This record gives sequence, structure tokens and C-alpha cells, in this order.
Amino acid sequence: MEVNNQHIDSPNNESSPEDFKIYDDIADLPLHENPTYLNEGINGICTGGSAILNVASNQRKITKNDLVVLFPYHLVSITEVSDDFSMLFYKVPKTMFMDTMSGLCRLTLDFFFYMRQNFSYPLDDNERERFAHFCHLLSFRASSSPNLFRKESIMHLLRVFYWDIYIAFKNSAPATEQSIKYTSKEKITFNFFYLVTEHHSESREVAFYAKKLSISPKYLTLLMKEVTGQTAKYWIIEYTILELKSLLRNTQLDIKEIVKRTNFPSQSVMSRFFREYTGMTPSEYRNSIS
Repeated sequence: MEVNNQHIDSPNNESSPEDFKIYDDIADLPLHENPTYLNEGINGICTGGSAILNVASNQRKITKNDLVVLFPYHLVSITEVSDDFSMLFYKVPKTMFMDTMSGLCRLTLDFFFYMRQNFSYPLDDNERERFAHFCHLLSFRASSSPNLFRKESIMHLLRVFYWDIYIAFKNSAPATEQSIKYTSKEKITFNFFYLVTEHHSESREVAFYAKKLSISPKYLTLLMKEVTGQTAKYWIIEYTILELKSLLRNTQLDIKEIVKRTNFPSQSVMSRFFREYTGMTPSEYRNSIS
């Protein structure tokens, strides 16, 4: 996605909350034999048969009662799909995923890499039934909530689901730190994300971060594209938008205070930036979640 030409969360590129569905036909599963960077999250349970899922360099055989949790931006492929392979699943549009996670935790690179390794979990029969019930509850909220609050209703439920995943990650943090072996490119990527977290209000220019990493802006852009599927500029903008959304959700802050906190030169500049990449003004976004 070229951030200069498209909204990060353009309604033309993603499903709307009205389209949120529960699927049981693998023809609707957006996975292929050739590795593809996901534009949406996928959560589901295998209800029969088997298949091999590959996330980056990690491979798992998925069989009945295995829960699958795939994040947007993961490089995923599916192979050796049996004739009777089936799943009950739902897809989380990228923007909804990022908004959901922003209400839970900071989506750090170590969490992202953890999920590349830990994307499947065996469930017992009771846990399988609870997941099926959760899917039905999501479906009910997607179809019955008032239009204005439909996205928020779905996101509140998704936060319950992702919170359990995040807690599993936090509980395994010491072991994860020892088990994950980063390549030199992944280490640069990791450092880039933490620099963006710390300095995104100070600078939104690729050259700023490249200088701190002692590499060229061109190399940083190419490396980020290779490791994450998106450019360095994309991630700087993405994090800034997430920060703005998080602040806008706090109704105690007025817009001028948010402008000051995020170091935009003026309210009009911040509003143009926000609208360019979301399709809404800050006030429209705040009203949509109030």
C-alpha cells in the first residue's frame, strides 16, 4: 500500500462493520499456497481435516480443535490442505484490528514476532464450544447493534479475545526473549519500531530514524518493506494515527491539547493529516465512538 496515494484505513480497502461475518467455508479463507502478507486478522478453529500453515519461517500442522490466530502483516501461506479441511472463523479488518489493540496494549514488535511463532493452540471440546459461542455472539452484535455503535460493539468483544492472547504473551515473556533469535535485519526493524514509539511526535521523516540507526533512508525503506511488507514511512504514519485515535478516545482532552501533545504545528495541519489517512476529521472520529 502506498501511503501517499491511499488512506491507511480507507473504506474502499477494507470491509465495513456491516460486512463482519462468521465463515465456515474455506473458500472464504484469504490464504494461498504462495506466501502473502495479510491485510486482515484471522481467528478461527479447525472443525475437520488438516492443513499446514506457514507464518514467516514457522510451520504448524492444523488439525481438528486447533485455534488459529493470525495478525495483519504476517506473511502466511497454507499447504497440504486435506479434502475434508474445514474451519469456523472470522476476519478482522486491519483498521479494526489496530483500533482494537490500541485499547488493550502497545503492539510491539516482540509481540508481533511472538505471534509468528504462537499462532495455533489446541483446544478441548469445551473450549471449542466456547469459541463457537463467541463467534455467534460476534455475529449477533454485527447484525443487531445500531449502525453508529456497531464497530465499537464488535471491538469490545474482540478485546476480550485478544486480551487472553496478550496475557499468554506477557506470561511467556522471559522464555520468549530467550527463544526468539532475531536476524540482523529483524534487529534493525525492532529498533526502528521502538524509535518510532519514542520519537513519532518529534519527527515523522524517514531520514530522522535512518540517521539514528546509522543507515540510509533508502535502505531503511527497503528493509522495512522486506521484513514487514510495508515501508518505513507507512509505519511512522500508522503509529501517529494510532496515537491520535487513542488520544481522541479520551474525551477529557480537547483537540488543542492533542495537537500540542503530538507536536503538530497547528490544529488545521493535524486535522488535514488525520483526514488524509483516515477519511475523517478528528471531530468526526471522536463523534463516531462517543
